[in-house]
Amino acid sequence: MRVVRSVFPRLNDWLNGLPAPRVQELCLYAAAHLWWQILATFLCRKGSRNGFDEQRQSGQAAWNMGALCGQVPEDPRFEGEPAVTCSDNAARHASRVDPERVAQIPVLMFRDLLERRSFDSVRLFDRWYVLVVDGSVKEKCRQGFHEGGKSSPGGVLRYRYVLQCSVIGPEGTLFPLVHEEMDVRNPQTEKEDCELKSFQRLSQRLKKEFPKLPVCLVADALYACQAIVVICQQFDWKYVLTLKEGRQPTTWDETLKLLPFNRTNRLRHLLGAGGQAGLQDFRWVGNVMLGEHQTNVILLGEVTVETATLYAYITNFSNLSPARVATLVNCGGRERHLIEDTFNTQKNNGIGLEHVFCANATASKNYYTMMQVAQILWILTCRGCLQRLYDWARRATEQGLARAVWEGLRACRLPPDLKPLGQIRFGFT
Repeated sequence: MRVVRSVFPRLNDWLNGLPAPRVQELCLYAAAHLWWQILATFLCRKGSRNGFDEQRQSGQAAWNMGALCGQVPEDPRFEGEPAVTCSDNAARHASRVDPERVAQIPVLMFRDLLERRSFDSVRLFDRWYVLVVDGSVKEKCRQGFHEGGKSSPGGVLRYRYVLQCSVIGPEGTLFPLVHEEMDVRNPQTEKEDCELKSFQRLSQRLKKEFPKLPVCLVADALYACQAIVVICQQFDWKYVLTLKEGRQPTTWDETLKLLPFNRTNRLRHLLGAGGQAGLQDFRWVGNVMLGEHQTNVILLGEVTVETATLYAYITNFSNLSPARVATLVNCGGRERHLIEDTFNTQKNNGIGLEHVFCANATASKNYYTMMQVAQILWILTCRGCLQRLYDWARRATEQGLARAVWEGLRACRLPPDLKPLGQIRFGFT
């Protein structure tokens, strides 16, 4: 509650302002209440609509829901008995609202975080915001969907995919920004959508929303191709993309041939005290051909007590020095794991990614957007507040902590005069 009031005081206004084909004066619940019902489903980590519905009216949940969404229990429409709407009502509302308008909510939240200078400490070379992009299965259904999704063998639409773009925040956090659905089908060519085509649409939206934002794109080897390099050149973006031999064999072979001629482009970095934890060996080559374009290639060999691994990246950052190369890899390319970790958490820790919250295609898109809004709120609440201030929160798992917060909202009323937090900070120092 204090996080919402402090960081996003206009959140309920944004939710109430989303266009919907209903007359608010004739409805029991405000629009923000319906959206908060969906947010609470994700925040309490119940994993499904039914899991949240089981306890939505118990204890002080209805009173606290009113405090969160701005529809106070004293609202005359409640007639003295505040309640939390059911998930069927929330899903029906989500099926009637334009997903493109709902997808603006994370963008508006990111703008507020920018104004608070929340990302200044992790900007690459004190300038570039690091954006990580990756695709994932959003929903899967054995029986198949009637609309939306990509077909599996047999022509059944069993999967819905999404392309997510998130911003790296302080202390290893990752804030969702924009996403693009991968369910577009071209009836003329009879071809389904792919991740690269989805990124082309996403990049256009991102550039339109933030035309002057200094962006450094981080992505896997799928993006190490001419199409992505051209987009970054057109938009004046930087990139640090994973390179694999099979994805760009010509670039890989040329890099190996040029390495003996760039013997001074090297750096050895010891891990731990005196290198006891291992070491990192960096090598880099400039002006390597990638199709019709030139790029720079960075190789990293990392040896630890457990394993030895070779990493390779392409980048359009120039003036590569040992310090810049180490920063690009450790604070850029290697951070791609954050989005994979986030997907894994959303799939396996009660949030419900891959679960079908609603088969309706429109509602499905809006549920995914609300999942990302809930992710932003949870990062600020858990990492920026609870784990920083309380030792017991640092010793709990995030899933356990989320369910404990929900039990607290059911057990106790939030004080009506609760003040907003003065500042959100990350870390324990």
